[in-house]
Amino acid sequence: MTTPAVIIVGAGPAGLATGACLQQRGIRAVILEAGDAPGTTWRNLYDRLHLHTVKALSGLPGMPMPRNYPRYPSRQQVVDYLRAYAKHFDLDIRCNMPATVAQQEGTRWLVMTPQGEMRSDALVAASGIFANPSIARYPGMDAFAGRMVPAKEYRNAAPFAGQRVLVIGAGNTGAEIAVDLAEHGAQTTIAIRAGAHVVPRELLGMPIQRWAHLISAMPRGLTNAVTPIILKRSVARQARAGVPKPPGTVLDKPGVPIIGLELLRLAQEGKVHVAGAIERFTATGVQFADGRELPFDAVIVATGYRPALSYLAGVVPLDAAGFPPMDGVKAVGVANLYFVGMNYNIRGTLFNIAREAPAVADAIARMEVAAG
Repeated sequence: MTTPAVIIVGAGPAGLATGACLQQRGIRAVILEAGDAPGTTWRNLYDRLHLHTVKALSGLPGMPMPRNYPRYPSRQQVVDYLRAYAKHFDLDIRCNMPATVAQQEGTRWLVMTPQGEMRSDALVAASGIFANPSIARYPGMDAFAGRMVPAKEYRNAAPFAGQRVLVIGAGNTGAEIAVDLAEHGAQTTIAIRAGAHVVPRELLGMPIQRWAHLISAMPRGLTNAVTPIILKRSVARQARAGVPKPPGTVLDKPGVPIIGLELLRLAQEGKVHVAGAIERFTATGVQFADGRELPFDAVIVATGYRPALSYLAGVVPLDAAGFPPMDGVKAVGVANLYFVGMNYNIRGTLFNIAREAPAVADAIARMEVAAG
């Protein structure tokens, strides 16, 4: 019986979890990491970042998060955990070795890297989205004389103290950066084009993630009736803060709502100004769709992320948001290609990874049986 060699792209949570699950099944895997250590993408995220998911539901297979971690671990604690996880399982991680191109050779895979070619029987795309920010473009952007900073380069508010700063984007990244700026002396505006759902991190003393798990187990008709009731106070608070809400309920919009009420509090206190869609940039600031024009010294662009799948160009089609067609964890129409870490919802990305990684390992183990 032969053991299929597996290449995993990415040594973040998805890649590490998959490598550990394969190892537990006696299957050899090599993890290719573009950075210089496991968890590099997490290490480079902004300082303020904490998980919105509880540690009890955020651990990876075979090794829970440390008991001394707080309920919502910090960015640095996640980085420390990921590196301890890689060491615990003694995973074969090749750092500073990005996958540049992946191609099929029959049912096998050829993966090209700056250090040469590698081949495997199966390929696991575990490269996530946070390494590939989606940068929106607006008319006049190149003429803006101020500082333009992609969210992935933002670390903390210190360089922006006393400045007029616009944050573009109303996901969790944009909301948290706006809060960080406002709390540390910047005159902060956030541009919200199409509205945003905002939910508390905890509701009636229970983490919103656990509410999400409970609601997801209910019939859709019941959740449609219950959700507006349990979020009634949050919706009213959002209206008072002047943060626009998109049509429909939080269940109708894919992805993750803004979790936590800090943005609403600061908006209501007048410490974060809420603006609408951007019409165009000027040399000194921004003109908004409602006709207002405001000056800014700096702009933080937090317009979301797309899956980091450039190495699969031409191999799998991508939808408008950059996601591949998947049947669970398997690629549709492409043999022996698997995805881990592509499901982003309020149940928790790490929680989803902890269930996807064993499913991929089981599927590859079945390949081993079939090959034998």
